[in-house]
Parts: sequence; C-alpha cells; structure tokens
Amino acid sequence: MARGEKELLELYKKEQDVEIRSRLHAFWLLRKGYSVAEVKKVLGIHERTLRRWIAWYRAWGIEEVRPRKKGGRQGRECWLSAEQKEQLKAKAAEGVFKTIQDAVKWVAKEFKVKYSYWGMGSLFVRLGIKKKVPRPKAEKACAEAQKEGKKGACFSS
Repeated sequence: MARGEKELLELYKKEQDVEIRSRLHAFWLLRKGYSVAEVKKVLGIHERTLRRWIAWYRAWGIEEVRPRKKGGRQGRECWLSAEQKEQLKAKAAEGVFKTIQDAVKWVAKEFKVKYSYWGMGSLFVRLGIKKKVPRPKAEKACAEAQKEGKKGACFSS
C-alpha cells in the first residue's frame, strides 16, 4: 500500500488525468518530506481537501484514490432514455413547461421517473433547455410607440 518516493514520482509523471495527477503530486511531495502546509500552498488547494486525499491514500492506497472524482454526477447514467429526453426537449420547445417544477411533474406522470427540482434543473442544463421567460414590460409602456421605435410618442405635450 505505501509507495516509495521514486514510485510516486513515476506515477505522477505518467498520469494524464489532471485531478489524479494533483493527488499524486501531493503524495510525492509529502513522501519527500514536505509538510501539509507546504503541499497545500504548492498545489493551491484547501487543507481539508489535502487531508481527505491523505485519508483515502492511507485507508485504501492509490488504487482507491484514483476513481474518486470531485463532486458532480460521477458518470451516473441519466434516468431517462434518449427517446424520453427528446420528448422532454420537444415539450419544452412547445412551451408546455412554465416552470421546472412543471417538468418534474410531467416526467413523473409520463415516464414514472421521480426527479427533484435541482435534478431537473441539472438535466435542463445538460439538454440545453433554457427557460423562455418574456422580458418584463413597464406599466406605462406605450405599445404603439414601441412598434414605431419612438420615444415618448404616446405622451401629449
């Protein structure tokens, strides 16, 4: 489990994934004798992050540190099929959904798949669906003047 300085250096040099490379760099620097404070400064990371990496390394070794990804979905498959996603996009393009919550309810009813508000929002981002909200209009706006493109045309002097 514990790796030598030279072995960590070789792993660090060969690593292509930037996220894992940073971790290997940290382990190599620690093995060389740098302190946690020095390593976090060199790598520009928070101490808590570095200590989490160290805990993973001590508990499971490099093999278990590699697959751990930072935040996000971590490669989980979408709950909707490609066809269902296309149907969702089509309904959104038609303007069926006024809110994300409307889409959550529609997906639950149509596909029997439960999404949270935030999960549906994330899916909208991944599918490139944007909220279509009309621009607000001033109460005193004059529609005739806006059509003509003139300022103050509705006001009488």
